[in-house]
Amino acid sequence: METNSVIINQIKDLLTRDMPQWYSIKDCVRVSGLSESSIRRAIQDKKLMANKRGKWLVKSVWLEEYLTS
Repeated sequence: METNSVIINQIKDLLTRDMPQWYSIKDCVRVSGLSESSIRRAIQDKKLMANKRGKWLVKSVWLEEYLTS
């Protein structure tokens, strides 16, 4: 019989596998509930890490860290 922690880790793995690794600013707005200007301001103020590859891209991990800080 598997322990609860093993089952929880398996569920996390399944969920993170389906999450996109990179978010556009519009994706960040949809996921976070913040406004586009708030996301852009956080990037400009270097509070939210992002890469400019034609458009701003934010790793899902970075967005999670920003939202929980």
